[in-house]
Amino acid sequence: MSAFINKSIKRLGVNSYIIIFLFIGQSYAFGQNIPSVQMESIDGTRVHSEEVFPLGRPTLLVFWATWCNHTTTGLSNIQDDYLDEWQEEFDLNIVAVSVDDAKTYNRAVSVANSNGWDFDIYLDKNGDFKRAMGVNNAPHVVLINAEREVVWQQPAFMNGDEDIIQEELEKFQ
Repeated sequence: MSAFINKSIKRLGVNSYIIIFLFIGQSYAFGQNIPSVQMESIDGTRVHSEEVFPLGRPTLLVFWATWCNHTTTGLSNIQDDYLDEWQEEFDLNIVAVSVDDAKTYNRAVSVANSNGWDFDIYLDKNGDFKRAMGVNNAPHVVLINAEREVVWQQPAFMNGDEDIIQEELEKFQ
């Protein structure tokens, strides 16, 4: 497969490769409102995204997967070291959306429960919300302002990124 892609890119030329890269790497645009998509909470309740992202309150949205240790560690760090402070200082709504598919979502529920995460966890079993947000893969971190607009995002979540999130949250004040 890799040889096929390399040959195709050579035939298309460098400019076409850049366009393909930009298209594939495209995420949800800054200033865009959150799309209306149905998701499921870890207790099985179906909800629309408008219910998950309340008007008047900023939200930290983390797309995660059970196979991504960086993200599960980062979510645990938020739980242990930042959750209370961010909720008090910024009135922050924290939402973690598992991108595990219909075959593995039970594992996501188990991981969330075993880590004792005290924020909202949703399942995107069919990838509808992930696609609507232009997210290619987990981890992906998004800050959403009180008007439900994307104001910052990064397609990664590593140890120490909590400090970057803190800096971005301070821009809201």
